[in-house]
Amino acid sequence: MKKKVAVVTGSRADYGLLCWVMKEIKKRKELELIPIATGAHLEEQWGKTVDLIKNDGFDGLVEIKVPITDTSPHGICGRFSSTVERFSEYFRDSRPDMLLLLGDRYEILAVAMAALIHNIPIIHAGGGEISEGVIDDSIRHALTKLSQLHLVIAGKCAERIKKMGEEPWRVHVVGSPRLDYAHQQEYRSKKELSEKFGIRFEKTLGLVIFHPVTLDYMNVETQVKQLLQAMDRVDMEYAMLYPNIDTGSGIISREIEEYASSRDNVYLLRALELTDYLSILKHCDMMIGNSSAGIIESPLFKLPVVNIGNRQKGRDCMKNVIHTSNAADDIVAVINKAMSAEFRNSLKDLKNSYGDGYASIKIADIICDMPLEKLRTPKKNCF
Repeated sequence: MKKKVAVVTGSRADYGLLCWVMKEIKKRKELELIPIATGAHLEEQWGKTVDLIKNDGFDGLVEIKVPITDTSPHGICGRFSSTVERFSEYFRDSRPDMLLLLGDRYEILAVAMAALIHNIPIIHAGGGEISEGVIDDSIRHALTKLSQLHLVIAGKCAERIKKMGEEPWRVHVVGSPRLDYAHQQEYRSKKELSEKFGIRFEKTLGLVIFHPVTLDYMNVETQVKQLLQAMDRVDMEYAMLYPNIDTGSGIISREIEEYASSRDNVYLLRALELTDYLSILKHCDMMIGNSSAGIIESPLFKLPVVNIGNRQKGRDCMKNVIHTSNAADDIVAVINKAMSAEFRNSLKDLKNSYGDGYASIKIADIICDMPLEKLRTPKKNCF
């Protein structure tokens, strides 16, 4: 019988990684894919990106809607508890053999808690990383301890998980699925992007992705305003994406909407299709903000990255990433450095140490080869 593998995605960001894994699982005759969409995928305010999944041909998509009331700490906690309840109902009625989860989001932790209670084995991709400036760091490590199998992006991540007491046979280095598009993606041209989004490509183009720093959410308004002040002081074009649904994201959304509405060099983009997002990544001249995409994906394109604040603190970075504070003066100085010919030339031979672009195939192979009986073996602590 086929092993039923449920894969949960909550936003365009994680779907950009999981879609490649889902495609590989779908190909395997030993496996039955159960795609599950939740979170921002089902919300109009965040673009209702569930249509992107459907358009990719994933039949039998399960939609589990959890109301998003607000992005205050209390609102996030309410959404967490509702997610546990909704997924518990699903696991009660439709039990998969295993559950594949990605990363470090609070809604994914809620899904894992429901799976734990229903005794469904969890496969976790993306454990062992570090991002000290956000609660994601704690959530990621919690997911590691809740999971039976660990698929990590680098050797350092594997060693950290083993130090947490996980049995070595459960830990596999596969690289990041984020890089799997490198040899599969058909990119849109600048002309196509211009026609679709209005981007003129007449000046240096910066892709701006700025998320709340959840361990410092009280200062999010000041932080985003400093970024916008810095942007006004550099003569370039900006493609800006909306933030994740985290504490303080509503403030960022409000500020960038107001900012973009009065400037013709700013293109505010919501819920991009994966092809559009990757094409902008390919054709832009630098990344600005605090997204993990600036750490993991940017080296493929040899992109200069201006990494702002503490959100990615502790991440293993390559030489294309320049760190700066949240102060507007510092951001401007680093943007100018990233634009310089000297810095760009230094990245010509940059290699990405986060994988070879075949993580999805490796993940599907591991799932195929892993006997359910072994996966269900009670965990031992190897401290």
